[in-house]
Amino acid sequence: MIKLAVTNSDTLFGLLASQPLDIDFIKVDADKGMDNLRQALAYKPVLLHDVPDPFWLNYESPFQDEVMNKARALLDAAQSPWFSTGIGASAEPQAHRFGPYREADASQLQPRERVISNIIKHGRRLKDWVGVPLLLENYNYHPTNAYEYVCEPDVVQQVIGEVGCEMLLDLAHAQISAHNMGWPSIEEYLQALPLDKVREIHTNHPIRGSNAWLDGHQPMQQRDLDLLAWTMERTPMLEAVTLEVEDIDEPLLVEQVAALRKVLAGR
Repeated sequence: MIKLAVTNSDTLFGLLASQPLDIDFIKVDADKGMDNLRQALAYKPVLLHDVPDPFWLNYESPFQDEVMNKARALLDAAQSPWFSTGIGASAEPQAHRFGPYREADASQLQPRERVISNIIKHGRRLKDWVGVPLLLENYNYHPTNAYEYVCEPDVVQQVIGEVGCEMLLDLAHAQISAHNMGWPSIEEYLQALPLDKVREIHTNHPIRGSNAWLDGHQPMQQRDLDLLAWTMERTPMLEAVTLEVEDIDEPLLVEQVAALRKVLAGR
C-alpha cells in the first residue's frame, strides 16, 4: 500500500500533539536542522530531504566537509528508508533573491555540458555516499538562469539513467515547468519523464498566474488530486506520496490528509 507523508510544520506538530493523524511519515528538510528532525521523530518515521546548503549537484565542488558532516549526522539520526535531493541547478551560485524562485546572473550560468556532467559525476558520488536509495527531484522552470536545462525531460531521463538512481517526482514542479516551458499539456510533459523510476511523489497546488506559474505550496484542489490519481497509474515503483504544504490550519490539514487517503486507496 502506498504510504502517506506530510512535510514538517508547526501546524503538523501541533496537530500530532493533540490527536492522531493518519499518516505514515513526516518529510523533514535538512536545512531545518537536527532539533526539528528530532521533534518529527518523536511522532513518526521520517523521510529526509536535501543536503544542507550550499550543496548543489551542478556545483564544481559541492562535497564540502562541514556540509557533508551535517548531512551524515542527519541521515544517521533519521534512518530514512531513502534519501532525496534536487536534481541540480544551472548556475553557481544561485539563490532566492527577489521572488519565490531561484535566480542567477547571466555570468553565473554554466554551459549545458558542464551542468549535465557535474550532476552525473556528483550524483554518482552522492549515491554511493548516502547508503540508502537516492532519489533526485525534478525542478520548476523559470527563465532566470537558475534552472536551465535541468527541467527538460530528456535531461532528467539522462541524469537518472546515468547516475543509476530513482526519482522524486514533484507534481507542482512538473506543472510549473510544463506551463512555463510551453508544453501542450502537463500530461505530455509527465509522460516524457522517467515515471518508471518514481519512488516518491510530492504534491501541492501551484500558484497559477496569467503568464507564469509559481511554486506556492498551497493546499490541494480537486484538479491536483485528479492529476495525482492519473500519475499514480503510471508510476509502478511508487511507495509514498508527500503532501508538501506548510501554510495551513489544522482542520484543513486533516481534510487534505483524508482526501489523499481516498486517492491512495484507489491505487
